[in-house]
This record gives sequence, C-alpha cells and structure tokens, in this order.
Amino acid sequence: MHTTGTPSRRAVLTAAAATAATTATAAASTTRPAYAASDATAVVIIGSGYAGAVAALRLAQAGIRSIVLERGRRWQTDGVTPVFATPDRLDGRAFWLSNTSPVVPGFVPLSTGVLEANIGAGITALAGSGVGGGSLVNNAVMMVPRRDHFTSSFGATLGYDEMATRWYPRARDLIGATPIPDDVLQSPQYANARQARTELERAGIDTVLADIAVDWERVRGEMAGRYIPSLIKGDCILGVNSGAKRSVDRTILAAAEKTGLVEVRPLSRVKALASAGASGWTVTVEKLSLAGAVTQTYALGSPKVILAAGSLGSSRLLMAARAARTAPIPSTVGTQWGTNGDTIVLLGGTVNPQPAVGGPAHVVGRRWDGLTPPVSMLNFPVGVPIVDAIARESLCTSIVPPKGYLAGFAGVYAPVWPELPGAPTPVAASVNALTTKITDANPGRTALISSSLLTSHALGGALLGKSTDQYGQVLGCSGLYVMDASLIPGSTGAVPPALTVTALADRCITKALTDGHFEGFPR
Repeated sequence: MHTTGTPSRRAVLTAAAATAATTATAAASTTRPAYAASDATAVVIIGSGYAGAVAALRLAQAGIRSIVLERGRRWQTDGVTPVFATPDRLDGRAFWLSNTSPVVPGFVPLSTGVLEANIGAGITALAGSGVGGGSLVNNAVMMVPRRDHFTSSFGATLGYDEMATRWYPRARDLIGATPIPDDVLQSPQYANARQARTELERAGIDTVLADIAVDWERVRGEMAGRYIPSLIKGDCILGVNSGAKRSVDRTILAAAEKTGLVEVRPLSRVKALASAGASGWTVTVEKLSLAGAVTQTYALGSPKVILAAGSLGSSRLLMAARAARTAPIPSTVGTQWGTNGDTIVLLGGTVNPQPAVGGPAHVVGRRWDGLTPPVSMLNFPVGVPIVDAIARESLCTSIVPPKGYLAGFAGVYAPVWPELPGAPTPVAASVNALTTKITDANPGRTALISSSLLTSHALGGALLGKSTDQYGQVLGCSGLYVMDASLIPGSTGAVPPALTVTALADRCITKALTDGHFEGFPR
C-alpha cells in the first residue's frame, strides 16, 4: 500500500528557515530609481539554462533583442585551467551561497557556487547556478520518453506526435547529443560503464547507450593529457573543467550571443516581479558580488518577460508576486510539483578499487514493461572518492503524480514532498523490483536504495494548460511567460527531463513568435 503523509507545519517552517539562511547575504545596495528607456526595447529572460537559452536564440533569430538575467557567475574554461571545484577538492565555487554540501561532507566558504541545494520538507532539490543553469551540473542524458509514458505524465495537455516528430529532434540537434563512441567505451577509463552494461544485460534488462550532451573529442583529449581529467574521473555534478560538457553556455546560448542581439548579465538575481500595466512588466534586479553580497539594486522594464529560472526559481518569483499583489498570478502556481521519481541506488559488493569511473551517465537500463510505474536506471559515477571506493552509483527516474507543492514563510518558498520517508510508494516498489533483478543475476551485488529524499529534477509549479496557456503565457498576465521545467507536471515519462525541457521551451517560444505575440516588438 502506498503510504503518504503531509509534513508538519514545523517541518515546513523549518525548511523555509533553512532556505532563508542559505540565501541570506550582506546587502549594501544602491538603487537606480528607474530603468533606462533602452531597456524596454529588449525581452527580459530570467534564467540561462536550457529554456532561457532556447528562448534567447529563437528571439534573436527573429531579430528581437533580449537581456538574459542569471543569478550565478559565468564559468569559462579553456580545458587546461581549473575553473570548477571538484568533489575531491571542495571550495566556495562548489555551492550556491552555502557553507555545506548536499552530497559530500565538508565546509566551504560562502560563495556564488555552481550547485544549489533547496532544502524542503521531505525533499531536497538540487539546481544549477551560473550561465548555463542546470546544464552545467546535470548528467547530460537526453532521452525521448515512450508514448504511453509521456501520456502518463502529460495527459491530454501536450501531444506526443507533435513533440516526437518536431520538437524532440530539434532539441537534440540544438544540444548536439550523441551516445558514447565505442572507442571511448572500450577505453580503460570507462571500465565502470562496461561493467554496468554487462550486469544489466545479465539481468535481462533492456540496455541502451543514451544520447549525451558531451564533446567526445574533448574526452579523448582528457585521455591524451591535453585537457584536465574531468569526465574520465567522474567529475560532473560541480561542472566539467575540461569543457567536455556540451552545456548551453557552450552551445545554444553561445549561438544566441553570437547574433549580437543577446546580452547575458551574470550575477544578476531577480528579487521581484511586478505588472507595469500597459507598459508591461518591471523586474527588480540585485547585482551580486562573487561572495553573494548585493552591490546594486535596479529596475528593468519590458513589455515581455520570460521566466526560465527552473521549476523552483520561476515558481517562487510568481508566488512572491502573488503574495505582494503586484501581479494577478493564478492560485494554481506553486502546486502540482514533482521529483521525476528520482531515486539514488548504490550497488554494493564492488571490488576495491572499483573499475575506472568515467562519466557522466552513459549506460541506461530500461525496465519499461512489467513495472508500474516504469523505471529507467542511469549508471552515473559521481566522482566522490569515498563513495566510488565502495559502490557503483545509479539514478533511477520514474513517473510520480505531481502532488508536491511550494510552501511560503516570511517571503521564502520551500518545496514540500508529502510522502513519509521510507513509505512503500509505487516508485519504491518498482525500483526495488529492478534492483532485486540485478542483484539476483549478479552474485555478490547488494543494493542500498535511498529514501528518495534528494532530487535533481524538480518539475512543475506553473503547469502548461493550468497556470499558463499553450504558449506558456501566465493566465491573466499578458506578456508574462513561463518556458521552463515549471510547465511540466512532476515527471517526464520515466526519463531525465533535460531534452523535454528544451523541446517544450522551443515549442512555446516558436509558437508565440509564429502567432504574433511579439509583433511590433522593436527589432
């Protein structure tokens, strides 16, 4: 039986307080009283991940200027000089305005690092921070869900045929995702991947080499010593120093910037959003130092604003505007949120040291038939030596109902996942069945399954067709759009969401442009 429970009010308030403590910074700010007239000639895009990058590119291709506001810093790597922290060498570059790590023990200086942990009630949700957003820190797996699984997630809100024939292929091309080449897979650095595939196939589990947003020539360069060893030693969740990750700052957003019509403003955190009536929207922006101190506060105005700050970032801004009564935000915003069924599995019984842990996630086991809900298992080394020494890491994704929500306290909004830790949920049962199949077929293997208290795939909060129209325009808020993971009802059909987020953003901005939403906008 699927047992659920609602976290107590104390848990919700504690989570909100923890989130507030994480984001609190010194604020010695100056205020610019009004935005310059030239500001109003550009669309304002909040967030620079998959969705924000696609929106900026399509607008630029239509001759329309945009200003992309990104709270994090710009991480530029030449592949030789270390730019990112690594799990075995933590410092302030690792985490967003936090002294502690959500994944490994350690204390670091407070800084505008690349990975944020949003502490909630019953869940901690990870998010990327920096020019490139989540594409900087994810495992870059780009998968198309099967039709029936897609429908289980989206219902009748979004048509599978349209997505499968047009938007998914376009998204894959934009990102440039390809499977791991055979010469890389057969290299000594990827022994772990070969072991994972062998064990999955031995268990009779359908196994694929997924499309991954990786520059494999850079990986070969890592092997040859031309670039910093990064992916070949499992570094990914805190950024990739070699530049081998095809994150959007190196692909989609880079193409947008080359047009000359896109201005990216790093270290620019949006504080508030307000309707300006017939003039459109006013966005209050805080300029941050590398340490996270507010050095300036100013207002930016535009007839059109696109929210692409991720599920939690966009939902929070909308909820704050609703609470402040600065915009007529629908009551549905902040609800129908989910985790994509994320469950971490550590497979024990590993020889010490275990086979080389080249990453990111390259081999995927699919138990899509015979289990309800279905499960995909991604083999992904995390590059944490103390974990790599004793276990092989996997992430399972599945389908969950969007029963989570965001709760607010004193202006801070934290995610709430209303399941009791360790509850016998359908996802837990499916993951248990999958791992049992693996351990039964591979003597000596054991499985330690997480209680699903951590997700890197926050989805929902401003659903397509419920809080927005089919363009992502917020209901009752002309000119205000959501084009990111907030639109998705908790799951993306048992596969990682990055490709779906990219495809859906492309669909929304392209349809809005085609149907005249930006007609008359300065070009």
